[in-house]
Amino acid sequence: MLGAVALIPITEIAAVILSIFIGLRTRPNAYPVAAALALGIVSGLGLLSFLLQIGFLLGRPEWLPFVELAVLLPLVGLQWRRWPIIRDIPHRIIVVGREAPVTLTVLAVALLYLLLQAVLLPPSSWDALTYHLPRVLLWEQNRSLLLRDFIITPQAAFPVGSDILSHLFLRFGTDYGLGLFSWLSYLTILLATYGLARPRVNRYIALTTAFVIASLPEVVYQATATKNDIILAAVAIACVVWADRWLQSPSFESLLGLGLTLCFGVAVKTTFVLFAFFFGLKWLSLVVQKGRLGLLVQSSMRHWRWIGVSFLPAVILSQAWLFWDNYRQFGGFLGPAKFAIANRNNDGLVGGIANFIRYSFQSIHLLQPVDILWKKGMGWSLTDGLQHLYNTLCEPILGVAGRSQLALSTPFVILWDMKEDTSWFGPLGIFLVVPAMVWCAVKGQRLPRIMAFVSIALVLALCYAMGWSPWKSRFFILVAAMSGLCVAMLLQRLQPRPWMLNGLQMLSLVILCYACAFNFAKPLLFMPSPKPLDNIWVLSDWTRNRLIYEQANGGDRVEQIGQNIPPGKKVAIVGYDHYFPMMFHNPGREFVLLPADKTPDKQYDLATIEARLAEVDYLLCLEQACDRNNLDLQLNLLWQNAPHFRFTQLYEITSPTRLKQR
Repeated sequence: MLGAVALIPITEIAAVILSIFIGLRTRPNAYPVAAALALGIVSGLGLLSFLLQIGFLLGRPEWLPFVELAVLLPLVGLQWRRWPIIRDIPHRIIVVGREAPVTLTVLAVALLYLLLQAVLLPPSSWDALTYHLPRVLLWEQNRSLLLRDFIITPQAAFPVGSDILSHLFLRFGTDYGLGLFSWLSYLTILLATYGLARPRVNRYIALTTAFVIASLPEVVYQATATKNDIILAAVAIACVVWADRWLQSPSFESLLGLGLTLCFGVAVKTTFVLFAFFFGLKWLSLVVQKGRLGLLVQSSMRHWRWIGVSFLPAVILSQAWLFWDNYRQFGGFLGPAKFAIANRNNDGLVGGIANFIRYSFQSIHLLQPVDILWKKGMGWSLTDGLQHLYNTLCEPILGVAGRSQLALSTPFVILWDMKEDTSWFGPLGIFLVVPAMVWCAVKGQRLPRIMAFVSIALVLALCYAMGWSPWKSRFFILVAAMSGLCVAMLLQRLQPRPWMLNGLQMLSLVILCYACAFNFAKPLLFMPSPKPLDNIWVLSDWTRNRLIYEQANGGDRVEQIGQNIPPGKKVAIVGYDHYFPMMFHNPGREFVLLPADKTPDKQYDLATIEARLAEVDYLLCLEQACDRNNLDLQLNLLWQNAPHFRFTQLYEITSPTRLKQR
């Protein structure tokens, strides 16, 4: 039943996207199918995000269904007679498929399988379960986006633009469909890569380029995730499509689309500002170079009314309201200073160079099967060889320079993992994408050269700004998405023979299928090394067991919470763990996340939050034990987890006042 309920928001999302697609296809100078669909996806998600933010900022989320209908019905109604234009999509697929029927069929099967993963499997990643999804439940519970009770900074201070989209599903009490936004972003990257390349190269090279980008393992793994990195990449490449459209056929709609999409990018993740700065700078220089700066200014002045109408969406999407609230609450626009210090590179240029070297070693990613076969044939492992090289030449010099404070003691280990948090971009990433970016930076012209500049600048900026940790590969998805046009132009310059392009397509599809089948969190096939993986569909009882990931680490604590805490009670949570399954699968309880200081022996000092504990009925202690010394409150232990699962203790709280009332 919960899976069927997810069809309601899926239908709404599809209707919004297709309505915008039809609008772009019916313009006097029609947008190409690939570009129109890519822009329809990102613009549709941006529109829904804006509406949801408005509802919560007004403190009236219960009005949202009516607001969405008030926007959706006219949007669909305006295009009603034009809905047959949707047939352009299968028609274009058939036309393109005639040139590569086998590869396109394999791609379609892979896309369908990834869609099933995204829609049917429960969320699994650490970040999603600790802040991306719990914050949505807190917004729903508090009827506000401005949180004051939270445990980790990202729950309150991070942009809300993509996370809030999960409300479309969670408000129906279902966690089916939560990965749909990542899958749509993956599809956007595929379409936009083809759409940008096609006017500049022949169809076969454009198609091959799209296959290459779509097969990069980390991109594939993020296609079914519930994080915002691939959404950020999709929004960025949509900005490029809007900007390219304006250069090819100047119109105010493309200029307005570019501006609002840039604002939406900030709402997804603050690192988008780096892309916006580098791309905006180079694109404006190209506008000046082509003598169109005056046209851009005149168009903006002529349509000043539309700019006025767009002011509110721009302010909401750009998160100006959130940054101001962060400043009031934390003293900084992006959150507390100590959080930024803990995550950034604090060693300046030396740290940036150290991080560039580390990420360079990690990006040599030839996939685990290659390493296994190499070791069987040669007697030694490629990853061990790279690790020895790094340990011998680099580690003594680099030390901890550039590391984030959270990863100071985390060992640098080269692993060709099948995980969305630690995988990289495969052999095509290091042997084709990187050379293409460098070549375009030197030999490219106009937009391809801009994309090369932006990609390289992003790599350097990320190395310099971020502290190193093993889990940062996903930040470079933005770079991978930007590189497609560079790959297309390099292939066009090399003029490979048809059999070479066929081979590149087949290699891309083999890697794509490998990434689909061998995903550590969502495995389809068994791989004996390094750890046995079983079929996720069987393990999850064909998706009926929504707690499969939670039970592996937390045991039956979700069920115990439901059995020991009656509905209507108020529950305090202390500690750092997967909050989402405990909150989502126990509706009717009010959860309050309270940050507590730690004692010298690393226990949570409940005395520091005693006043807040007096307001609640139950307490969940996660991760570490809670120090109950110096408390006037009486805590009665109801249940605690088995030692081999994540530490969890459940207490009933009885205050002196409540005892008198009894």
